[in-house]
Amino acid sequence: MQQFRIKRNITSIAYAAGQSVPFEMPRGNDYESLTLRLSGSLVVTAAGAAVRSEAPAQLVPRIEITSDGRNSIYSAPFWYGAYAHHDLAPNSQQAQNISVPPTAAAIATYPVEATSVISFNIPDGERQKDSNLVTIGMSLFTLRLTFGQPTDVLTGAPAATFIGSVDVLSSEIVESVDPATGKRTMPSAFRKTTLLEQLVAATTANHEILLPAGNLIKSVMLRSEGALTAGEPGTGVLNNVQLVSNTDVRVSMKAAALRAENAHLFGWLKNGYYVIDLSRNAGLARLTELWDVTQQAQPKVISDVTVGAATTKIQAVVTEFLKA
Repeated sequence: MQQFRIKRNITSIAYAAGQSVPFEMPRGNDYESLTLRLSGSLVVTAAGAAVRSEAPAQLVPRIEITSDGRNSIYSAPFWYGAYAHHDLAPNSQQAQNISVPPTAAAIATYPVEATSVISFNIPDGERQKDSNLVTIGMSLFTLRLTFGQPTDVLTGAPAATFIGSVDVLSSEIVESVDPATGKRTMPSAFRKTTLLEQLVAATTANHEILLPAGNLIKSVMLRSEGALTAGEPGTGVLNNVQLVSNTDVRVSMKAAALRAENAHLFGWLKNGYYVIDLSRNAGLARLTELWDVTQQAQPKVISDVTVGAATTKIQAVVTEFLKA
């Protein structure tokens, strides 16, 4: 069966402050990945205090992909695919941290740019093509971008506008059917990415985040914010992290040790980022390596948390696989 890869710019979605903008994606091919390129000009008319560390990712606080109008495939902030997508190929892992934030918070016009990568890779495909998202049977394949405010990229009390857009780039595989059977090889599972978040009101040694149950969990990426500044990720909030299901304890580590392991495995991550990945090789996982919670008690993350000087929040981006 003949197969080949195509890469294309599917569309450009204009930035609309505070709006949620849907776009119906083309169906029929198998998607390897999407790359969202945010670019434009930030016009600061009243100075802020500083540029936020994840700027300009705050301009797109949520990316959602659904199929058939109801099945969630991907739901995560722009910053996840821009700065924390830990299971890409090594060359992509190094390239993902390239962004162009505003160079200052003073009154001026600043060019900004960032990219966020959405991977649909599935372990255990018979061939590379089989590890992609099949869209041929979908009635709808929807990308929805939720835009933030221009001032979200700065601290203090700034005033600003943003003129720009998000380019949607795809990598897809096209394959002809087997002439003998009229069929194509289908993947054994599909990837789902979900965002969970909770405010932390008081210091506690047993803060719980309930994780999705019933599938195969590959990783949980944690982000802590509020150590010093509201909305800013930082260390000093998480002290210890456990990944458990009843008496099944898969991870129990000091937060600082977990970041040290992350640096060895994934390279540089921003302060306040912590990755729990249950596979041997993050980019080449096997389904047999993943945490099967299809018949277990409620999986959860239990953290020792110290409330920071500002509003403290813990976010968890969960990557799981659903068997076909």
